[in-house]
Amino acid sequence: MMVTLTIDGKTIQVPEGTTVLEAAEQLGITIPTLCYHKDLSPYGGCRLCVVEVKGARTPLASCTLTVSEGMEVKTQSPGLEASRRMVLELLLSNYHDAGYAANDGRFNELEHWASAHGLDVKYLQAKAPRFEINSDPSPAIWVDLNKCILCTRCIRACAEVQGRFVWGLAERGFDSHIVAGSGEPLLEARCESCGACVAYCPTGALDNKPSVGKGKAEKVVTTTCTYCGVGCQFDLNVKDGKILRVTSNPNAPVNGMRLCVKGRYGYQFVHHPQRLTRPLVRQYLLEGKPRPAGADRGPWVEVDWDTALNLTAQKLDDARLQFGADSVGILASAKCTNEENYLMNKLARQVIGTNNIDHCARLCHSSTVAGLALAYGSGAMSNTMKDVAEQSQALFVIGSNTTEQHPVFGTMLRQAVLRRGVKLIVADPRRIDLCEFATLHLQQRPGTDIALLNGLMYIILEKGWADEAFIAERTENFDAFRENLKDYPPEKVAEITGVPVEQLYAAAEIMGTHKPMAVIWAMGITQHIVGVQNVLSLANLQMLLGNMGIPGGGVNPLRGQNNVQGACDMGGLPDVYPGYQKVTLDEARQRFEQAWGASLSPNLGMTVTEMIPAACEGKIKAMLIMGENPVMSDPDSNHVRHCLERLDFMALIEIFPSETSVYADVLLPAVTFAEKDGTFTNTERRIQRVRQAIDPIGEARPDWIILSGLAKRILQRGNRKIDASAPFAGWEYTSPAQIMDEVAAVTPIYAGVDYERLDRGESLQWPVRGKDHPGTPILHVGQFTRGRGKFHPTVHVPPADQPDGQFPMILTTGRVLYHWHGGEMTRRAETLMAIYDRPLVEISPEDAEALGVNGNRRLRLTSRRGSIEAEAWVTDRVPPGLLHANFHFPESPTNELTIAALDPISKIPDFKVTAVRVELVKEPEKV
Repeated sequence: MMVTLTIDGKTIQVPEGTTVLEAAEQLGITIPTLCYHKDLSPYGGCRLCVVEVKGARTPLASCTLTVSEGMEVKTQSPGLEASRRMVLELLLSNYHDAGYAANDGRFNELEHWASAHGLDVKYLQAKAPRFEINSDPSPAIWVDLNKCILCTRCIRACAEVQGRFVWGLAERGFDSHIVAGSGEPLLEARCESCGACVAYCPTGALDNKPSVGKGKAEKVVTTTCTYCGVGCQFDLNVKDGKILRVTSNPNAPVNGMRLCVKGRYGYQFVHHPQRLTRPLVRQYLLEGKPRPAGADRGPWVEVDWDTALNLTAQKLDDARLQFGADSVGILASAKCTNEENYLMNKLARQVIGTNNIDHCARLCHSSTVAGLALAYGSGAMSNTMKDVAEQSQALFVIGSNTTEQHPVFGTMLRQAVLRRGVKLIVADPRRIDLCEFATLHLQQRPGTDIALLNGLMYIILEKGWADEAFIAERTENFDAFRENLKDYPPEKVAEITGVPVEQLYAAAEIMGTHKPMAVIWAMGITQHIVGVQNVLSLANLQMLLGNMGIPGGGVNPLRGQNNVQGACDMGGLPDVYPGYQKVTLDEARQRFEQAWGASLSPNLGMTVTEMIPAACEGKIKAMLIMGENPVMSDPDSNHVRHCLERLDFMALIEIFPSETSVYADVLLPAVTFAEKDGTFTNTERRIQRVRQAIDPIGEARPDWIILSGLAKRILQRGNRKIDASAPFAGWEYTSPAQIMDEVAAVTPIYAGVDYERLDRGESLQWPVRGKDHPGTPILHVGQFTRGRGKFHPTVHVPPADQPDGQFPMILTTGRVLYHWHGGEMTRRAETLMAIYDRPLVEISPEDAEALGVNGNRRLRLTSRRGSIEAEAWVTDRVPPGLLHANFHFPESPTNELTIAALDPISKIPDFKVTAVRVELVKEPEKV
């Protein structure tokens, strides 16, 4: 219903429920505010936004006043001016700016409105501080309550944006002040250091501690985060060629003002002194000698780019000529841009002539891609994070520690529960943080997901909650699927999974009676020897309930790294060209042969989990690796290191010396996300711009320039036949925009993508079929990519690494909030390390007591493959018999323990179930 009112003599119609402040904004009328923010619930506490309403005896706060028919409003008058001046003077009388951040360029709303009303802030402010400046030990957040005006925006931001409820008000009257928890330091009050309170603070009472006093930025550049697959955008504030701080960009399409601790404070690695800034080559190569035997490849020597690239080109081409193209292995990177991954794919296939190209998607979501492709014809996330958070009626999160691994999306899920009352079911062997918001926590035993899901679907069918019309109209193979479910009655499933029968029925009822329901998963589902079958079970569930092709529903695998989706899209896989065009199909292969002017291999390439063992067997002789660290990320690290030692040659394109660089012969220094242009594609298939904010550090180069130079040198050796007249045969690229134009020309799902569209703010999610196509926010609307969705019967199979008397406990692995992947970047971010500086192993109180964990918290974990040591974190997040460790710290390399058992279809390793024994380590006595 529309309401008509008049504001300052201008008539406007607005929807019922609109506030006067919002109506005024639509007319272009600015009303001063301090406690108000459009993202937060209205508070009406500062009284700066008061207006006069005909018939009202006193001015009213426009931020809380809703419109009514025929209302007449004045936003300006002598009385309102006097009222606002009085409010500002009162606020300033308790406000004290010590000047520590005077040059930071932060927009101080209090000082802005005071100046606008002719008030002298320096004269009117309190003459002395009442509170300690920098009063909290948090390494991330600066607290100066002398600048606080009690607007409560920090309190509301923490509750309504982050869903953490850290900030509150203490005392009364003149002594009122904000407080963390019940008066403890922020980190003890369970602060996640996301900085939302800082972003919404109007005065600088809360600020980003790492950048306080660093001065005002010379330029601000909007770019996309380099961490997880959520795809947050933010602004890099730059001065003198250095990043001063990260600030929220309210126009960011995915996250708005939201950021996590890594996005806001994890930028410091860019300027770390360990950055690689010049090419490095092993001395033996420069001397023309044979490679030294064993792991030690000899000293590094700094060289110029020509020397490093010429040597790399020679070694890769020599391996191709002597042993065949398939003796060369290529690893692309989920950390690098779409354009760079496209060139790596082109280099492997056009220049080397092999399909031996893969990247870390093999280790996280290869089973998702394979499973969803079998069921639906497309292996990607079907919906958007926004429609899941805003339109779902139920959420099923399984195998995803969302608030730690994909924190911003995790906050959106929290708010879906808090604001809309969405029913949340979490299925996880651990009691992750998201369980606090869950209607139901199903704590299944590790490796029993298929039994759990089949048991839930058994009940859904039994109770008549299946969407029979959807099944009949849009799916096939349902009868075989239904027959298979007969083997999974609730009592049997409870015995396998450890989930009580009554919880199975409760979960099935929520799923069956709340539509749409979104299913969300990550590596807790995929990293198993039955990863593909796990994914097929989830695909079955959503077809059974008719939750596909609709807002708020769908299958929503959360991609782990910033551009793992894009690296897959660009052909960084051994079985597909860009856009998932299969290398084994003559039509696809001929299309790329015509585009690139070269004959291409019709054979499937090796996966990373096949390439590295093949090095031990002498089948892979040389490797080119871009931004990957298999020594940290691959299973059974001891075996990985042994295999890398056997290589004749390895070139590594990296930003830091890594654990893998020990085995490299050439190190080519690349740049970070802040030093280059390009695009990332996030977990929901959204293509977003990465923009250069600073010049490359030292002699480091963007990966696309490195790859272009390397490809040209290999081709100039004349050992590979290329038809130079082919439209995209050459490597004379001048910009990432030009590379994206080539991507669009050969990749139908990216056909309509170009930098002009992205830079003018168009939000494009593939498939984008043409320049006028708006993109596809939701997949499988009306029909599946393959036509009809296919049900697949799935069968519970026990994990490969079973506990026994020697290895009686189960270890599962994952990430923590403050670090990312192998930790190469986050371990070089001072603020993140100040919060989480060592590897921790989660162990239950019962197991800790049995081991005698007390003051001595050092543990040794041993599997059938190796041992590590780490500090114990005694917590009820894990049940008895289960341990959890992260893999971010090389001093405690968790993947020394994990098994290289693979899913037979996707070749993904089983990281989630490792049999171990645990012992106390006697710590040295302190002198």
